Amino acid sequence: MKIAAIDIGSNAVRLYIARPLHEELSDTDFKQVEFTRLPLRLGDDVFKNKEIGKKKADLFIKAMQSFALLLEIYNVDVVRVCATSAMRDAENGEKLAKDIRKITGLKIDIITGKQESRLVQAAILDSLPGKSTFLHIDVGGGSTEISLIKNGKIKQYESFNIGTVRMREVKVKSTETQRMLKWLADLNLPADQSVKAIGTGGNIVKLHSLAGTAAKEAMNLHHLKSTNAYIESLSHHDRVYELKLNPDRAEVINHAGNIFIQIMESCHIHEIFAPNVGLKDGIVKQLWKKRFFAKKS
Repeated sequence: MKIAAIDIGSNAVRLYIARPLHEELSDTDFKQVEFTRLPLRLGDDVFKNKEIGKKKADLFIKAMQSFALLLEIYNVDVVRVCATSAMRDAENGEKLAKDIRKITGLKIDIITGKQESRLVQAAILDSLPGKSTFLHIDVGGGSTEISLIKNGKIKQYESFNIGTVRMREVKVKSTETQRMLKWLADLNLPADQSVKAIGTGGNIVKLHSLAGTAAKEAMNLHHLKSTNAYIESLSHHDRVYELKLNPDRAEVINHAGNIFIQIMESCHIHEIFAPNVGLKDGIVKQLWKKRFFAKKS
């Protein structure tokens, strides 16, 4: 069986095809069959002009046509397409989604920030120690979702229009930053280092790697700050050729670092884990569980 997720983000669109390793288990791991990432950067248009322009829309349609062909070639059994902040904010987002469905047959779900966060958490919750407290921070191109997780359950959640592409375009409102800081302060988290952060999104995974932190270990705040400062000291050329970053990531990774640093500092959190999972993994996991329990009933 093959399951696919298409994640339409503000910076990139991604196609992920996977198969369950153990079809007799609801909580199985998955084997990647195909992964394609295209840096369309829909947020460039949306955060400037409030809509996706014709050039980007044409490229978007072509990307979805190519994804539809790959789904057919790989004989995928089930797929879900989710769009996040850029499509949420685009005045022509719903119309473009309808056009794409007519052309490709793919239905795009433009999900809320809360739905986005829940799907990402579906990919990480099962692996968290049951009695620990975590602040989950998911930084995207257009928004940041933050959740307080205690004993494996989400206690508080909020989404903020603060993202890497918005920051690069200087489109983050100061009132939104203040709203985020107030929400974090109202959590009243202890300053005794008992709370750890979990960061998701490609930028924190790359920052974690560039800091030299082992995959399953936590990166401390000092290393995050020093790594991000080093990146900010480099030109775009050096970020691409010395650090071997994709050009689109090279433009925004320091903004992601600054968002994580601001949140961790305001909450007195000293360590952050960076599991290499995201929205696509949560979509696949949710689709598998739905299919698995439907067969059992």
